[in-house]
Amino acid sequence: MDTSFFYPAETDDSIAYHKSSSMNGELTKIEDIAPCVLFLLTDGWWLNGRTVFVNGGHTTR
Repeated sequence: MDTSFFYPAETDDSIAYHKSSSMNGELTKIEDIAPCVLFLLTDGWWLNGRTVFVNGGHTTR
């Protein structure tokens, strides 16, 4: 699985951890992000001063 979009130095163990910590047991797919981008480009064009997390409820810090 290509995870270079996520972080190029991910290991199999860290990928498994991120998958287990997510809501659906998977890494983010472009199909998950596209609806949020579409919203921001149309109805959400006025949204400002906010951080919009598109991460399935999992935030790594």
